[in-house]
Amino acid sequence: MFHYLLQTIIYQLLFLVIYDLFHKKETFFNWNRLYLLMTPVLSLVLPFIKIETFKASTSQIYVTRIERVLTQSSQSLEIIGTTGSEQHPTNWWLIVYLIGAGISFLLLILKLYKLKILKSVSFHAHLDNKKISILPNSKQAFSFWNTIYLGDTLDEDEKKQILVHELVHVEQKHSLDQLLFEILKILFWWNPLVYNYQSRITVLHEYIADAVVITTIDKRNYIDQLLNAAFQTQEITFVNQFFNQSLIKKRIIMLQKTKSKTISKFKYLFLIPVIAGILVYTSCSDDSNESENSLKNETTVATQEKTITQNDVETACLNKNASYDFNLDNYLRIENGKNTEAILNIVNVDTEKIVRSAHFVRSQMYYLRNIPEGKYRLDFVYGEDYVEETVNGVCTGFFKNLNITEIGEDILDFNTTTSTEGKNVPSYSLELDLIPSTSSDDQEEQQNYDINTNSDDIEENSSLSACLKEKAIYDSTIDNYMKLEIADNTEVIVELISVENSQSVRTVHLKENTKTVLKNIPEGKYKVHIQYGESYEEVTTNGMCKVRFKNQIASEIEDHVLDFYVTKTPDGKNVPSYSLTLDIAEVN
Repeated sequence: MFHYLLQTIIYQLLFLVIYDLFHKKETFFNWNRLYLLMTPVLSLVLPFIKIETFKASTSQIYVTRIERVLTQSSQSLEIIGTTGSEQHPTNWWLIVYLIGAGISFLLLILKLYKLKILKSVSFHAHLDNKKISILPNSKQAFSFWNTIYLGDTLDEDEKKQILVHELVHVEQKHSLDQLLFEILKILFWWNPLVYNYQSRITVLHEYIADAVVITTIDKRNYIDQLLNAAFQTQEITFVNQFFNQSLIKKRIIMLQKTKSKTISKFKYLFLIPVIAGILVYTSCSDDSNESENSLKNETTVATQEKTITQNDVETACLNKNASYDFNLDNYLRIENGKNTEAILNIVNVDTEKIVRSAHFVRSQMYYLRNIPEGKYRLDFVYGEDYVEETVNGVCTGFFKNLNITEIGEDILDFNTTTSTEGKNVPSYSLELDLIPSTSSDDQEEQQNYDINTNSDDIEENSSLSACLKEKAIYDSTIDNYMKLEIADNTEVIVELISVENSQSVRTVHLKENTKTVLKNIPEGKYKVHIQYGESYEEVTTNGMCKVRFKNQIASEIEDHVLDFYVTKTPDGKNVPSYSLTLDIAEVN
């Protein structure tokens, strides 16, 4: 929002500078009127216009979403990681804005009320279907909407010239221009450029009316009347005042000015490259908030479906010593499934201090926000019948019926980094659930369903060429898997590399918008090497087959270590599996 407001101010300032330099002194009054009405509205709209042809790829963001599936007593826990978001606690800026807008609105109502009072004490007449209000004991002269206000002490010659002048204001609907800027002053009361725009349009209205008047009466007499007039006006800024002392000098100078040459109209064409330049900027600027906006929309939808307050999860008891950093707009998004309640402790891996604790009921989503910089692990407890107890000043939350406790293995790095493109504030998203155990037949059916739910899924053996099969290592005694899903922006080569001996145990090439499942992966810890590119090829050198992209866009080694070691617990066998969703997104 701040970036948008800053853009509008810069664009309005640019348009006003162009007006003052090239158009202000010209006699193309109607053209200038159109310019002053159009450019403030353009400045509000242009930041939203993104033209695809202007976009240029300047860098890439590599989006890797990791889903870890654990089987614990025939139950599973899912964890998904992602980045980016935005959060706003109590918005004092919004409160200040609403107060300012309210005051501006009341001032407009006050001005309209003053007009109503003047109209109520005046005598009414009509001229060519235009209303005329005669003000008693007054030498005022102005118009608003379809009514002309004249003081009864003005002499007949003055009234005649003033009527011609004010009729121009009424017929050309100058009051609509003024009301437009009054509305802009309510919405953008803090922006001084809106007031400058209104000041310029007010002067221009007088120029337009004067130009019409001098076609019907003697210019010299009209100028003399302006010089000798009594300067009495009401402080109502949006009416068209005939006797406005601050404008009379400008009006007299413009009345004596020679008409501008027609060729000077070509100056308005200068607006075309200026608008084009703005469109290039808005289309190609580094929109670093794009992923944040999508996640913020996700937050909005989630909170509409499930209204959750902070006290629902971050209880006061558990979070007496909670740590917050309100300078960071990051979050930890947690969605709990329908099968169990959960308690979460966010633990700093360096100090072992719990910085935040939360309790989640079934089918609940929440965002834990303003997490201080640091590296954290997540400890979970699953169960039923949540209670809190305070012993010796220390609050403890626990379940009367405990299902399972897990010490998190994934480390969430919340340290903020700053690059040339801007500030990166990391955030994460987790999905939690415990799936009830089923019979062996049901488990096999469920596993087949999980892995092959979509007809687009690709069985591994059918997707591997002979070259890729050279590196493939299997352990048929382990029924685990690594599921890969590729978005529609790029092709990828994914290689699973052992951390211990740097040996490649599995390599696969996937085209865009495809899926595959790597099964029977041997025990061990692995890094994932990901290449993004186009024009896939296989090359055999010295009897060794290598795969690559002729046009490689990017290459990365995923930070997460995938632990495929099988463990046996009293509750059963834990066979780890993973799911990766890969994408590459352009940043412009």
